Amino acid sequence: MVKFHHAYLALLASGFFVAPQGAHAQGPPIQTDTAIMLGLEGRGVRTFLQVTRKHKLLQDGDEITDPMDRSATIFVYPIAVPYNLSHTFQVGGVVPFLTKDLESVAGDKTASGLGDVTLFVKKLLVQADRKQETFRVAVKGSAKLPTGDNDGDVPLGSGSLDYGASATATWVKLRWGLYGETIYFHNTSDDEIDYGDRFGYNAAVGFRLFPTVYTRYPQPILSLYVELNGSLVGHTRVNDMENPDSGGSILSIAPGIQYVGGRRWLVEASVQFPVVDEPNGTQLATDWTASLGTRVLIF
Repeated sequence: MVKFHHAYLALLASGFFVAPQGAHAQGPPIQTDTAIMLGLEGRGVRTFLQVTRKHKLLQDGDEITDPMDRSATIFVYPIAVPYNLSHTFQVGGVVPFLTKDLESVAGDKTASGLGDVTLFVKKLLVQADRKQETFRVAVKGSAKLPTGDNDGDVPLGSGSLDYGASATATWVKLRWGLYGETIYFHNTSDDEIDYGDRFGYNAAVGFRLFPTVYTRYPQPILSLYVELNGSLVGHTRVNDMENPDSGGSILSIAPGIQYVGGRRWLVEASVQFPVVDEPNGTQLATDWTASLGTRVLIF
């Protein structure tokens, strides 16, 4: 059984800001959240296709031969909708649809359907603007609901009600942007299964390729991003017994490109490659994750 517990939440929770102007003439990172909020009337939609491929079998961090020749391909198609109640307070939800294809010498298994829905609130705490420069800090709280089917051989949800908290900081000046985020998820239980908690951390550097000088609003923007996305997950316990083949740590590097076509929309693409992949015990490891998507502001 391949669990996909919260693996896409960092991407789903990323910022929806798509109307850059003035000092912060740069779109949001692709994998990392941003503290820059939508405008007061902002209502947005974000959707993308994320594909994750798992084929290598690792044992205590070392690749081993898999006599079952197991592999997994996971497709996630989420719809994320934020809504600003004020300039500093945002609410929203994420509705993911998943397809999981599991392959082995014993046969193939596939499941598709609704995953676990996430609700979130976000609050801007610090905003310091200067000429062609801004620094902001925001916090977020979230709850993941057990809406995905978890009864079959290929579960689409965890079956648990989980809670998250995160903090993000953003600094943008001229053509450069720096972004940092920390995330903590308290994962609860599904009957006899107690999921380990998750700590995540993301960092991003953005550089505006075009235009070299931002002269008018709106103006098309092309930016490059390099991001680091890390996660530490505790062991799962089944009937109070620790499962040694669960949890672990992963750190990925994610180059990406983003085109902001106007004040209401952008398109973006990113590929994550693990540089550190150390699942506990014996587990399938992530080979790569690719994302292609769009964000739209609706007024």
